Amino acid sequence: MQKSILFFLFLLISTGSAIAQQTYVWEQYGLAIDVPDDFKVTKNTDTEFELAGDQMAMYMYLFEQDITVDQMNTAVLEAAINMEMTEVDAATKISGDGLDGYFVEGYKDGLRVALAGMIDPKSRTNFLLLITFNDEDKVAEDDAVAIIQSVRSEK
Repeated sequence: MQKSILFFLFLLISTGSAIAQQTYVWEQYGLAIDVPDDFKVTKNTDTEFELAGDQMAMYMYLFEQDITVDQMNTAVLEAAINMEMTEVDAATKISGDGLDGYFVEGYKDGLRVALAGMIDPKSRTNFLLLITFNDEDKVAEDDAVAIIQSVRSEK
């Protein structure tokens, strides 16, 4: 019995360290995001916030448009079409932590793409979040969804 408990604790500890995370904040808008620990900031301006990690990149772009959450569904699909993404799946609704929106997954230039559009009603900030990664990397796919779900307003 004690061996199985120790084994379970070992698995829990080793799994936790394998998915170590860090939090970055886009200070201009008070948007916090949790990403794997290998990510580093590559751009931080008034309109763009970019991070890159091992075989994965994340881009956040501010856009000025007064839209509702329901209209964000169409905006995300239009952005995917404008980017010429292929095999785009149906939009999935995002809600929680004060941010609402939609995301889709598809492909662009041989990479897997997760594209989200979100609204922060507190600051009235709208932004697109784009994550690219290798399609064969199942851990990256899980990480992309976790990154999207981690975005939150710090205001």
